[in-house]
This record gives sequence, structure tokens and C-alpha cells, in this order.
Amino acid sequence: MTGRRAEAVYLAGAIPVRLVTNGAGVALALAAATRLDSVAVGGLLIAVLNAPSVVAAPVIGALTDAVRSPKRFMLAGAAVLAAALALAAFVGTVPLAVVVIALAAGGCAVPVFIGGLSAWVDEAMPGDHARGFAVDALSYNIAGIAGPAIVAGMSALLTATGALLALAGVMLVGGLLLQLLPISGRGGAADPRSLVRGVARATRHLVTHGPLARVVVAGAIVQLGGGMMPVVAVLLAVHRGLPQSAGGLLLTAFSIGGVGGALLVAVPAVTARIAVVPPRRMMAVSFAATGVLTLLAALSPTFLLAAIALGASGLPDATGVASMLRLRQEESPPDVRAQVFVVAAGTRAVTAAIGAAVAGAVSGLDPSLLLGLVAVPWLAAAPILLLHLRRPRDGAEQAATPAG
Repeated sequence: MTGRRAEAVYLAGAIPVRLVTNGAGVALALAAATRLDSVAVGGLLIAVLNAPSVVAAPVIGALTDAVRSPKRFMLAGAAVLAAALALAAFVGTVPLAVVVIALAAGGCAVPVFIGGLSAWVDEAMPGDHARGFAVDALSYNIAGIAGPAIVAGMSALLTATGALLALAGVMLVGGLLLQLLPISGRGGAADPRSLVRGVARATRHLVTHGPLARVVVAGAIVQLGGGMMPVVAVLLAVHRGLPQSAGGLLLTAFSIGGVGGALLVAVPAVTARIAVVPPRRMMAVSFAATGVLTLLAALSPTFLLAAIALGASGLPDATGVASMLRLRQEESPPDVRAQVFVVAAGTRAVTAAIGAAVAGAVSGLDPSLLLGLVAVPWLAAAPILLLHLRRPRDGAEQAATPAG
């Protein structure tokens, strides 16, 4: 499969499955509100769907590493999540307890696509190592901005029930398209004892391998700012005399900047220039630039200038994410690579939730000050990445395994 065709096939499969995982929360919230007249139940359903991304991440990652056919495993995951969403479409008719159980099972499939799929980038798009992760980052950015927006539109046109059924269909199509990827198993064992050993090995590598630990910690820390941003955006809009919905414009500006940055990084000429820079340095500089531009947004005298500055801050963030994905790959042994990706993605989800909680707790502060605090995690990531920590003595654990 040629380079451009491989990229097209990867995007064709990755974008739909990630779009569903990003947009399902909107549909679940709307379904609970319209069918049960309960926003609280909507929050419960979203939490049940997302919880396995953190709780079950190590086991799901170990299975992804160990199964003989990762493509079939992905298809099975897509089918389970699709069935859960289809069942949730009829919440109220279907007992709530049944929907909760189904979403918990479907949530176990989410890490396969958020984190796990990225572990196969080099096999799926062989050749240009840096460009493969730029394309992967692009799929995350497109799904992140398009998912909630598309689901909101579908809910308006089809009702929340129709939107959930449509998402189930999209998930199945994405799972089928992933079957076209040129990836195969890595020869692991999926019995319980082997899985436990694999989880232990991956955990030890994550904790003791300094270069990887810095990448995971820095990638998680920036999500404190990412989690704070939705709350702070609404507060800033109200503080400037605008309706709460105007806060969505700030988030949209940042997301558009992220998509623009991801598209730019995927341009071959830009990818080639970025590839010559050590990815750890590129990740540090990119996240620091996002922090500086977010500070400028906090200092902006008008809402429009704040939106422009936040849009600009999304541009370098995309480059940082692409470098982060590349570093996870290079610093992970093949037999635990999917676990590293899945667990790292789970830590980002946890810190984003913490960031949102922190923003809510300090919501009485001046919103411009809060937006300045949003910038701090991105700025803090740079020195963490540039620290020179001693690598482990174990040569097998020490050696990076670049695949491209």
C-alpha cells in the first residue's frame, strides 16, 4: 500500500471511530434529557461510558498488544460500542440498569481507539515515521472538533435517539474500514497470566523509563489546562457581557487552530522540517508556545482578540501532540506499546477531569486570571520535557525502539 493511500485508509477508519467516541457524550446527554427529562442521568451515562478508559486501560492495552489479530479486535470493539449506543438510544423504554451495563461494556472498547489505535501507526502507515504521527494527530483534531458539532446537528435533525443510532452505524463502518489497515499481531499471549505479566512490565516501563515518563507526565499536565478551558471560556464570556453560549466561540477558535495546525504539520514539506528537530524539544517548544499565546488571550482587552489569540494557541498545540505520539512510540518496546498509548491517554482524561473540577472550584476568581491559569500547565510541560533524567540501567528497558 502506497504512502498516500495508506494515510487515506488510516484517516478513513480512524476519524469515524474517534468522532463517535468524542461525540457520544452529547447524544447521551440529550437522550437522557428528552426521553427521561433528567440531565443528571445524562451525566451518569457519560461517566459510565468514559470510566473504563481509565479503570480498564491497562487490561485493554494488554489485550491489544496480545491478540493475534488486532484488526478483528478493533472490529469487535466497534461492534460492542455500536450495540451499546444503539441500546442507549432507547433509554426509558429499555431499563436504565441495562443501558448502564451496556455502556460500561462499550466504554471498555473506547481505549482501543483513543490511544490503542495510535500504537499501530508505523505498521499502518509505513515509511515516514514523523508524518505518520502527524496524520494520526490530524485524525484526533478533526474528530475532536467535528464529533460534538456533528452529533448536535444530528440530534436536531434526527432527535437524540436517531443520533445515537446513527453513531452506532458510523462506529461499525469505521471498524470495517480499519480492517483495510496492513497491521498484524505482535505474537503475544492473551491468557490471564500473560496479561498480568504484560501489565506489570508495561507499568514498570512507564514508571522507570525516564524519557517516556517525562512525555507521559507532560502530556497529562497540559490536559489540566485543557480541562479548565471549557469552564473558563463560559465564565469569560459572561464577564465580558456576552451570553454563556459565546464561550463556545472561544473553544471553537482553539479547536479550529488545532485542526489548522494538524493540517499544516501533515504537509510533506513541513513534516520534513519538523522531523529533523528532536521530538522532545519540538513537544516542549510547541506546548510552551501554546501557553504563551493563551497568556496573550488572557491579557487581551476584547473578547474578539481573546478568541483570535486562543485560535493561534491551538496551532502549536497540534505540533506538540504529534511529537508526543511519536515519542510514545519511540520510547516503548513493541510488546507493551499499545498499553503505553492506552494508559497515557487515560492519564490525560483523568487530568482533564481534574482541571474541570479545579476551574469549577475557583470560578469566583476573575475570568481573565483564570484564563491565565489555563496557560500554566502548558508552560510547565516544557521544563519537564527538557529535564535530563538518568535512564534505567537495564539495557532492554533503556533502549528506545524507533520503528521509522
